[in-house]
Amino acid sequence: MAYRDPSQVVDPIETHINYTIDGLIELLNVRRAQLLGQVHNMREDERAAEIALQGMTTQLTEAQAYLQGHLKENPLQSMQERITKEMEDKLRDLRNNIPVESVLKWQCDTRELEICISRLGDIMQEPVDLPKYSTFQTSTVATGKKGSGPGELNSPHGVAIHEATNQIFVADYSNDRIEIFSDTGEYLNQLGVRQLNGPWGMAIHEENVYVSCCVDHTINQFTLTDMSLVRKIGSVGSNNGQFNFPRQLTTDPIGHVFIADRGNDRISVHDTDLNHLRNITHQSMTKPFDVKVSRDHVYILCPYNKPCMHVLTLEGHKLHSLITSGLGMDVLCPLFFCLDSLNNFVISDEDSHTIRVFSPEGNLLHKIGTDGHQQGMLCYPKGIAITPNGRLVSVSRNENYGLQIFS
Repeated sequence: MAYRDPSQVVDPIETHINYTIDGLIELLNVRRAQLLGQVHNMREDERAAEIALQGMTTQLTEAQAYLQGHLKENPLQSMQERITKEMEDKLRDLRNNIPVESVLKWQCDTRELEICISRLGDIMQEPVDLPKYSTFQTSTVATGKKGSGPGELNSPHGVAIHEATNQIFVADYSNDRIEIFSDTGEYLNQLGVRQLNGPWGMAIHEENVYVSCCVDHTINQFTLTDMSLVRKIGSVGSNNGQFNFPRQLTTDPIGHVFIADRGNDRISVHDTDLNHLRNITHQSMTKPFDVKVSRDHVYILCPYNKPCMHVLTLEGHKLHSLITSGLGMDVLCPLFFCLDSLNNFVISDEDSHTIRVFSPEGNLLHKIGTDGHQQGMLCYPKGIAITPNGRLVSVSRNENYGLQIFS
């Protein structure tokens, strides 16, 4: 038997142990590599998530700033612009597709749509500054002493405001003219001298001034472009285009003229050129003295009715009546009124020598003035109006002042 060096002898147990250890080391290295890869991926995911979070935070910050900026604006702005554009586009499409022979009929049938578009333009208008009724202890301006000279008044009646300039137009009844003042009381000009016969009421739309004359039962249209008389319509009677002691008048947003035709118990509606369109009547509406129009309603003041204020739709359907008049009631003899931007009724009450402010529901809110001839006092107040900058204008038969401005 050959000799074997013990150092050269391979121990199978040792070989197995070494093989096993080498396998474990290899497995540990593989696992180590796997774990290091997972850690690397997790760190990459964390970085990606952090970057995404930063992006979302930036987007949220920008969205918040955008939202806050738009919340400061009127929330109806975008809706109004979108609806107006859609309606104008539809109108344009309709016009392009209508046969020529049907144009006149189509224009008549779509008048209400035209009115709606016009009203949309008013939705976003800045509201009129509300007069501070509760602080009106006396007027800030008193002018127009009794007389017939420039800037003087003799039995003033209706009042109208030119919204673009805040100028005040006063129907100088006994002097048969219109006197024009600034909103701070300075005399500016005259209108209709030797052309009017007992001017009672007025309305202004853009550059057109409409004046009712109850002595000769006419409606007169002037233009402020050159202060000239454009046309005169009417005579005493009950036919369309005739009047029986017409009183106050007003215009809607598109320039239609609403006339309180007192003796005919109706509101006569005309276009901007005073062509007759229709009449508004109701069995409970008698002897109307004043009329106003909002976007949705017609308000008619009938001083001899109890209640005296009637609210109708634009089509003339009566909705309700409010504000009781008569001896011992809220008002005695209301002949003129106006609306503020909250649709409160501001009424000049002739027999109580006061101005009364009522909520749209008919609740008395404020009372202004007392009987007398000093500044701040009212003697048989007549026409009343509110300027766009929130001044309350009133005329009366005060011996010292015909026109007073409360602000």
